[in-house]
Amino acid sequence: MALPLAACNEQDTVAAEQTFGSSPTLPAPQYSWIPTVNIATATGWPAGGKPTAAGGMAVNAFATGLDHPRALYVLPNGDVLVAETNAPPKPDDGSGIKAWTTKLVMSRAGGQYAERKPHHAAA
Repeated sequence: MALPLAACNEQDTVAAEQTFGSSPTLPAPQYSWIPTVNIATATGWPAGGKPTAAGGMAVNAFATGLDHPRALYVLPNGDVLVAETNAPPKPDDGSGIKAWTTKLVMSRAGGQYAERKPHHAAA
């Protein structure tokens, strides 16, 4: 528990036991003109690689070649539907501060903001 708190560069003012459970002691919100946005960098599996599974378990790729999968839904007949988040570009997507910010955020999150072409996933 001390490591995540140390990462915030703040002094511990509450005991660790008071920071979780049904009614944790929360720090006061911090306000600023520019919000802090931390976007996790998306990292896929290396070619031929996969995560290490727990003992007695196995991990295998279900599908490859997906653009930005976010949700799965299994139909009663066993077919699997995948929702991807990358949308086709809009006519005004390429200019202005909004486009610049969107491109920056999408590139940090692993998204592709450039022109997208339809594709089919290999199962």
